[in-house]
Amino acid sequence: MPFDTERARQDPAQQQALKDLMGRIMAREQSEVIGQVRRERRLKHDGLNHALEREVAQWGDRLLAVLNHQGISAAGRREITLLERCRGLPPEELAEELASMRLQLKGHSPMEGVLRALADKLPKLNAAQLADAHAELIAQWEQSLEQRHLAEQLALLDEQRAELLSDLYRRLDGAEDLSNLIPVDHPSEIGRLWDMADVPLSRRQMKGLTQLADFLGKQPEIQRLAAQIGKMAKASNRGPLKRVKEKAIAIEEHMSPLPEEVVGVQQGKDLGRLLAVATSLLSSEELELLFFKQLIDSQLLIYEMQGKAPEKGKLKPVFRHRRADIEDNGGPFILCIDTSASMAGQPERCAKALALALMREAVKADRDCRVMIFSTGVKVFDLLGGHGLSQARDFLGYRFHGGTDISQCIEHACDALNLVPFANADVVVVSDFIAPRLKGEALVELEAAQQRGNRFHAMALSREGNPALLDQMNHCWPMETSIWGRVKAHKG
Repeated sequence: MPFDTERARQDPAQQQALKDLMGRIMAREQSEVIGQVRRERRLKHDGLNHALEREVAQWGDRLLAVLNHQGISAAGRREITLLERCRGLPPEELAEELASMRLQLKGHSPMEGVLRALADKLPKLNAAQLADAHAELIAQWEQSLEQRHLAEQLALLDEQRAELLSDLYRRLDGAEDLSNLIPVDHPSEIGRLWDMADVPLSRRQMKGLTQLADFLGKQPEIQRLAAQIGKMAKASNRGPLKRVKEKAIAIEEHMSPLPEEVVGVQQGKDLGRLLAVATSLLSSEELELLFFKQLIDSQLLIYEMQGKAPEKGKLKPVFRHRRADIEDNGGPFILCIDTSASMAGQPERCAKALALALMREAVKADRDCRVMIFSTGVKVFDLLGGHGLSQARDFLGYRFHGGTDISQCIEHACDALNLVPFANADVVVVSDFIAPRLKGEALVELEAAQQRGNRFHAMALSREGNPALLDQMNHCWPMETSIWGRVKAHKG
């Protein structure tokens, strides 16, 4: 932020008084937002209350930093300082200070008349009445200051509050939709659903996902498989009491520089992104000079924009240390799903049900869940990230078609396993495994990942799967999905 020489010369007491006043105004705004949401929406989980309070607090912190740097006239700063001094006075000492305060406000503030009238009444008040009069004076003075000196800040608060409420309602809708798919109990779990809830679902989309959840409820074998896979990461992490040095690859990510969506408010001089409250400075000759000063100093209020998706930067080798006996629930689940035409029908439903089951396990264990669908190419969905609900919607609505190229998907999964966040991850390959065994680079990367402790699970949906390919996985979980096989299993 550019160095503001005028602000640097201000009295520190004035700066602190402004921060204290703005802090109280912001606390009032946050309380009103939370109260409005709770009145209009019945929150089903305590975790939603925690997530709501956290989101509003973060919004308040960001906006307060901007508000504290907004320009206020010298007279306004002096009066705010007097208000804060008056607020800190014991009621019984108010009479001694009124004369000095009136003198400083004379000719500058209508509150001078209010103080004069109060001075005439003070000798007649008892202790309780004096305390009430002191509280009433503070409230009236603060309201007067807001109307005369803080109009720009309050206009920005109103504008940002409307945007915040829109985002909160959207997240509440999304979190409630997700809670119907991923039952949660602990507040931290509903907090994850809140973070994932980037979009609300339509009735048609919600009906499709609900049908999948109902299907999963009738598949105890898939539920047991997901739970067992989830436990393996924790069991495999037990080891002797020593420090382990792990080599991995860290990926540098940064948001796309393209201004695709509004994410907040910041200070700058981009006239194309000006807030309405910033342009209001041009409405009077007295404030026009302040506008151009803020423009030169890059301190105009503008919308903060960023790209919708992060861009990957350079890969660089890093080392990390951990204790071998630390309890670790595991890294992410990487679910590699064959979407070839032979997987359409019951195999597709089982694969998507497993994805939903692993999402549930991941939320409980604070893990992530990435899906890689493959036929002749690979497409990636991060189901528990910041865009988790829209990613889950897109994946679960995807229709299976194409060929089979397990090698390519294994290579993509192994590339992820080289990154620090994917240490101790489980890779689950869902396919009919009617494909050649792994060779070449895919086999080399698979074996290297297995040596580092990563587990590769094969969910085989056909009895015709290649045994040589299945033997290259750490674990094989056969599941009969043909009509004859399911009838036979049901009779048995």
